Amino acid sequence: MDNDSSEAQVRSMPPRSILVGTDGSATAGVAVRRAGALAGALGARLVVLCAFERDEDRETAGAPLGSMNALTRSSTMAFPEDAGDFDGVPGELEWHMTAAGRAEQVAKQHAALAREAGAANVEARSAPGHPVDVLIAEASAMPADLLVVGSKGMKSWSRRLLGSVPNAVSHHAPCDLLIVRTDD
Repeated sequence: MDNDSSEAQVRSMPPRSILVGTDGSATAGVAVRRAGALAGALGARLVVLCAFERDEDRETAGAPLGSMNALTRSSTMAFPEDAGDFDGVPGELEWHMTAAGRAEQVAKQHAALAREAGAANVEARSAPGHPVDVLIAEASAMPADLLVVGSKGMKSWSRRLLGSVPNAVSHHAPCDLLIVRTDD
């Protein structure tokens, strides 16, 4: 058996580990449900991931025009860190008021959507950074057999100038990629 046919056999195996990105939007929910149904049908593990950017991570002004982050910045889900004072706010509530806390809640809510769609083995995660960078890094680290994202932003005019998360991920994904059509 030559190397090419061996590689084809490996690629034809169903995914055992699926990663889906979400920003908490209704369109992302469509992609999460599709990933949940797929994970359920295949008996695969599903990780629902929500990326968030901290204030110190946002450097849109002055970013090189050719960088991936500059190209996809317009579609970033950014939860601004509250600059206000947390005095008198209980610790648990303070956490939920931060970008990290909100992203974790989004991941948990969308993990519940995936379970409703049929996924049995679901994990919710959040991670700091730009969504493209976070999705690619997590897909590599898991390692994921399949990465699922929604098509949000792929048809817009601004995508042609600024790019979109699904488009950028499609060029750098370390595994198979499913872009779910989330808009009509």
